[in-house]
Amino acid sequence: MPLFERPKPQMGTQGDVVPRRIGAFVVNLIIVAVFGGLVTGALSLSPEAGSGVIGLLLLLYFIVFEGTYGKTPGKHLLGLVVVTRRGEPCEYREAAIRSVLRIIDGLPGALYVVGLIAIYLTDDRQRLGDLAADTVVVRAAERGERL
Repeated sequence: MPLFERPKPQMGTQGDVVPRRIGAFVVNLIIVAVFGGLVTGALSLSPEAGSGVIGLLLLLYFIVFEGTYGKTPGKHLLGLVVVTRRGEPCEYREAAIRSVLRIIDGLPGALYVVGLIAIYLTDDRQRLGDLAADTVVVRAAERGERL
């Protein structure tokens, strides 16, 4: 399944994707950190300014990829897609809500404890951003099946 296509979701699989979600998030952080490091280095930014740039890039990264394709490169590598609970595509509105609430999900610090607790306490394995946006993360359908 190509990265720049929106895959069809396998609804009902949200309960068994938590380890994949964690792996996808780590892959996405690495991608943004490397790109952000290159940008801040090229612009000779201070560490404080660089952190702000990386934070903004992270926010935009999730909004653009999930709003456009329903997945980030990390989710793509691990066969995941974000959709509404009704199985409809995640659009920019939902992607923005999910992304902004990563700030709360990520508390305390970078451990993502709040998000993980929410995932394990909800039936559809939703973090706070998913609950607010009415989205779920599920397995992507096999190759060739697209929304």
